[in-house]
Amino acid sequence: MNAPACDLETRITTDLPAMIEGPIPVEPYVSAEFFERERERIFKRVWLNLCRAEDLPEVGDFKVFEVAVWKASILLVHGKDGTIRAFHNTCTHRGNQVAARYGCAGNTRTFVCGYHGWTFELDGSLRTLPAQEYFPGVDKAKLGLLPVACDVWNGFVFVNWNAQPEWPLAEFLGGLGRQIDGYPFAQMERVARYSARVAVNWKTFVDAFHETYHVGMVHARSLPGCSIPTDLRHEFDTLASARFYPPHHSASNRMVSRVDVTPVSAAAWQLGPSFAANEAAPRLPGTNPSDDPRWYFDINVFFPNFFVDVGPGWYFTYNFWPISVDETEWTMDIYQYAAADVGQRIAQEHTKVLLRDLLYEDLSTMETTHRALKSGALKHMTVGPVMEVAVRHQYTNVMLWVNGEV
Repeated sequence: MNAPACDLETRITTDLPAMIEGPIPVEPYVSAEFFERERERIFKRVWLNLCRAEDLPEVGDFKVFEVAVWKASILLVHGKDGTIRAFHNTCTHRGNQVAARYGCAGNTRTFVCGYHGWTFELDGSLRTLPAQEYFPGVDKAKLGLLPVACDVWNGFVFVNWNAQPEWPLAEFLGGLGRQIDGYPFAQMERVARYSARVAVNWKTFVDAFHETYHVGMVHARSLPGCSIPTDLRHEFDTLASARFYPPHHSASNRMVSRVDVTPVSAAAWQLGPSFAANEAAPRLPGTNPSDDPRWYFDINVFFPNFFVDVGPGWYFTYNFWPISVDETEWTMDIYQYAAADVGQRIAQEHTKVLLRDLLYEDLSTMETTHRALKSGALKHMTVGPVMEVAVRHQYTNVMLWVNGEV
């Protein structure tokens, strides 16, 4: 099925799935009851990304993640066999957080609960139960740390609430995972992290980052040339192409036909890969899947809350973590090839600063939008069929999962 005829020239290069039509109700974005249904029917079923494997490079490396949407503390640890495992950060004796005395990250040979001294191996098995003679009939083999399903794809560590997930990770990632599977993630390193705790519903937050209709208004001052000519608004505000792999989706940003490249941006690309637009930038495997002639970068959205946006020599990720109906924790990680010289380091700094300024602008609309929606004045949102097709696709899938149709 092809996209409806439209002069916006956004090519849909996969089948276009059926989506909920008409205005989108505001209620799911502000309802505490709806949020609780999302918690149980979406976030406790899907695979969720926590970090990258290189965040735990050595045997004994561990990290604790407070997953608010699960109301759980999750412990990731690099085992002696090289496997990264996940456990509930809960001692199986009387429930104390087993890693509480170790901090949120570090390296250890065992975990000793700071309450009664129960000791666990890196594989989660119970090693020592002090005064075991006073626990008649207790089988230590059955009292290991409670496991959380964990798997790794292209270096990204995912977890699933269910001990036996409904889908293997690769199957859940589906066509979108296959689309970007060849990207050289392992050759790049994290160069920056930005994070914020924002008073906004997670869906409103996500929706700001997978459509470009806002670009000409929100980012008019930060894009090349410091202002966007009226005749180029169409090019800035529309996606070049889009692809759908329900419940995930992908879209490609176009490079506008006339870019006023600043001297700093031009210099950055002379020194190394930068986020600044560059027609001569290399095309890496896993990018530009629709072969767009003026391609900039790809927005890849893994349902419900994880973005992997890939470009020529850099990529960045977003994680949107719901805390409550009214609050979301957001993290962005930026990755580039390791800098081999000072010039490439300067190019990295240019990317970090350019993206930082764009993000300030994106976040500037979040809390005011949420407060307005919470007022109850607006009952429905008018969402465009093409420029905001990702918003409609995300909303459709949220409703399908919450209503038990998936």
